[in-house]
Amino acid sequence: MNSPSLRTKEKVKVDIRKYKSCILCKPRPEIGAGIKGFSKHCSSPLWSSIVLDFLLICLPGFLTAQVKSIQSNDSSKTIVQKVQDFSEKDNYFSRLLKNIIVHDDEQHQPVSAPIDPDRNLIREYTGKVIRKINIENLDIFGASVNDPDDSLRNWFQKRGNSLHVNTKDWIIKDRLIFSEGQIFIPYYIQESERIIRLNPYIYDVRIVPQKIQNNPDSVDIVVYVQDVWSINGSAAYSKADNSGSVSFNDINFLGYGNEIKGGLKFSNSLTHGWDWDGSYTFNNIQKTFVSAKLYYASDMNRQQYGLMIGRDFFSPIINWAGAVGQDWQNIRYPDLRNKQQQVETVRFNRQDYWLGYAFDIKPFDPTNVNQNRFNIAGRITRTVYSQKPDFDTMNLFQDNTFYLGRIGYSYRTYYQDRFIFGLGRTEDIPLINMIELLFGLEKSTKTNRPYYGLKTGYSFYRDNLGFVYGGFQTGALRSKEKWLSRTSVLEFLYFSKLNTIGTYNWRHYIGARYSYSFDPLRPLDMLNINNEDGLRGFSDGELRGNKKLILNYENDIFVPLKFFGFKLAIITFADFGLISSTNSSLFSTKLFQGYGFGFRIKNEHLIFPPFQFMFAFYPNTPESGGKHFNMFRQSSIYYHFNQFQFSDPSVVSPK
Repeated sequence: MNSPSLRTKEKVKVDIRKYKSCILCKPRPEIGAGIKGFSKHCSSPLWSSIVLDFLLICLPGFLTAQVKSIQSNDSSKTIVQKVQDFSEKDNYFSRLLKNIIVHDDEQHQPVSAPIDPDRNLIREYTGKVIRKINIENLDIFGASVNDPDDSLRNWFQKRGNSLHVNTKDWIIKDRLIFSEGQIFIPYYIQESERIIRLNPYIYDVRIVPQKIQNNPDSVDIVVYVQDVWSINGSAAYSKADNSGSVSFNDINFLGYGNEIKGGLKFSNSLTHGWDWDGSYTFNNIQKTFVSAKLYYASDMNRQQYGLMIGRDFFSPIINWAGAVGQDWQNIRYPDLRNKQQQVETVRFNRQDYWLGYAFDIKPFDPTNVNQNRFNIAGRITRTVYSQKPDFDTMNLFQDNTFYLGRIGYSYRTYYQDRFIFGLGRTEDIPLINMIELLFGLEKSTKTNRPYYGLKTGYSFYRDNLGFVYGGFQTGALRSKEKWLSRTSVLEFLYFSKLNTIGTYNWRHYIGARYSYSFDPLRPLDMLNINNEDGLRGFSDGELRGNKKLILNYENDIFVPLKFFGFKLAIITFADFGLISSTNSSLFSTKLFQGYGFGFRIKNEHLIFPPFQFMFAFYPNTPESGGKHFNMFRQSSIYYHFNQFQFSDPSVVSPK
């Protein structure tokens, strides 16, 4: 039973809502239920990384919205509730605690809430004329698209918001697939929200129609959008060998939605004493959703530069997609020497072109959120070598042109959820049936070889079960009645519905993957089970094969507290792997295992990747000198799912 103070708080909220007139007055419950770190040249990379990450993150990290709590006399409070209650007391330590640890209200949104209650409300406006579109850019710290009127800010939040450059209003308008003067169509509203959320510099968006007094045939649109802190950077220095690095990244440069990256490394071991890399990406040129990228990168043994312009089939509304790319590379092989005893160097350029068309037998129906789309596409990749190694006995470095075609079909829709791969932000999860047939031809100076492939996938979601995905891919070249470069992948991913125990949320994750890759002309074992390719934290450079079977399990518990704006998930996991070469059976080999636990920390209003610290135990290492225990960090989420989005035609990869 709720305490009297809590009931009073709920009553006040209800009374306030009576005075609001637009749809927004019904706050929507949460739906559904870069740049590298420090250089390895640093003499103490782990310590330097932790120190600099702390300096870069802590200042904006203070900018977390605070949630006022009302004390209860319930003697059965959890530790979390007791900490929250103590932070509300009137003393120095309570005020300090309140500034760094706050309760996470997102944890308390109903797990069984409707996927998007706005969808029922906006149907009332179907067929009306859109009179005006207003963009409301919210503060990145302290606000919410579900509560845009929240004006409570502390000093740190105000300073952080003042330093951030919000996305320009016209940049957001250019990403809408509707405009002023058009007829209001609910599907365009929902799809525009999803398209805007695809941008990495956007935390969340909510599009709300508003009634117009004395004008029942028209409607105004308000787009509430919230950015993330878009700037990231790092620096490192090692006095021992006088080496170091600096880097910078802004994924929303000056609020124009473009991305700029740059980095500099210096060391006596480098050819010129230093190397650098940089890139600039122009996004959504002239409201066409076409992007262009210029890039340059160099390190000790490689130099690469080029440009690319194009777009993908990011939405069912897109009929045409394609890209043009030009890439130049110079690669040194220090272990190989030519006839003059000089280091072998390979120089080549690669041109890449593709074009695709999506269509349906029936006309596109904007009132139907489930879209059937056929897809045909073709790709040409030409590689020309201006310098080859002297000892290329296997004809690996030959001029070649690869033609690849695709015929595909997909049935796609989305549902929205939270606490899947993030820690509370809205996530758009694709549900789809998809199949594509691949056929191609590799033409080189020595031989012509056809290519055949198949990719298919299926996913679904059930309220009482969760999300399930299964996929299969296979492909190979054909030459002289032999199958070459054979690759097959069978994969499965499951995550449960979001469950709740008290104020804690939790999920199960299960992933399985079988991979096979073999080329009789180059009988090398290419697969491994290290880290993200198999067992977390596991590493053995000698353990390789041409086929493997991986099974992963994970349980995440989401803690309902924020520390300097950072949220916490407690992780337990178990990984299993089998790997073997061509001449041995997969199931006759040793079963490698890994068990462990750890935690994930991230402030999702910042661009910085999550910090994950793990402790793992491996009961059977491949050799007697192998490690049985390991502590390690990860900067990426272990599980990923197929976006089911048609892009450039590509061959099957075992990765």
